[in-house]
Amino acid sequence: MNYKKYALIKNELSTVFHFISIGHKGNFRKVVVYSPTTNPNVFNLGFGDLKYDSLKQKYIVDDQVTNDNGDIKMILATVVKTAYEFTSANPHITIFFRGSDIRRTNTYKRAIMLNQEELSETFDIFGARMIDNNKIIDEPFDYKKDYDGFLIKRK
Repeated sequence: MNYKKYALIKNELSTVFHFISIGHKGNFRKVVVYSPTTNPNVFNLGFGDLKYDSLKQKYIVDDQVTNDNGDIKMILATVVKTAYEFTSANPHITIFFRGSDIRRTNTYKRAIMLNQEELSETFDIFGARMIDNNKIIDEPFDYKKDYDGFLIKRK
């Protein structure tokens, strides 16, 4: 995506990425985590604010928060940058992602639509629908359709 991106700090396996959102409401610690699913060829992309949960006494990814920090394009471009890095290290893995609510899922759909030509140079992009028992069916991405989530795989 042809937008400025934040600097990333990542782990050795390229499965956890940290960055700081800097905007008019302050600085927010963000994290992108790629975690395995029941399908060994599919990893879930989790994204949100890194917060300390004092009850659990550990850090968690809060994917419900809305910061309205004025840098959404830069944040999304940075998340996409992690997908390039993750799939560079793991080219056989397909990434599944969706928003924590319909509004966020539609934001991701719009970002894909606006950058589809560039993204399609590197990735095959699919729209995903959930059916019985959380089974996923996918089809080539079509911006005219609504999806429950998305899958991308490095070409």
